Amino acid sequence: MPYGRCVTYSYRGDRQQLIERARAGLLPIFKQTPGFIAYGVILEGDHAVSMSAWNSESDAQAADQAAKDWVAQNADMTVVSSVIGDFAWLEFADR
Repeated sequence: MPYGRCVTYSYRGDRQQLIERARAGLLPIFKQTPGFIAYGVILEGDHAVSMSAWNSESDAQAADQAAKDWVAQNADMTVVSSVIGDFAWLEFADR
C-alpha cells in the first residue's frame, strides 16, 4: 500500500505566488524523487495543505526532507502539522 505525506503550513504572502512557486519548485523535485505517485496542494485562508503519495515509507521520508529543504530556502511558511503514514486504503479511479 502506498505511503502518504500530508503537511499543513501557515503562510504569509500572495496566494497565487505561493501556488506558482510550489508548482515550479516542489513538483519537479517530487517527480525526480523515487517512488513518486501524486502531489497536490489545497489552500484555505492562510493555510496550505500539501499532500503526496509515495511507493514506500522511505520514499515519503526522502520527499519530506526535500520539501523541508525547499521550504526553508524558498517560502515563508511554518509547519502546523505533519503526518507520514501508510494509507489504510487508497482508491484510484478506473481509467
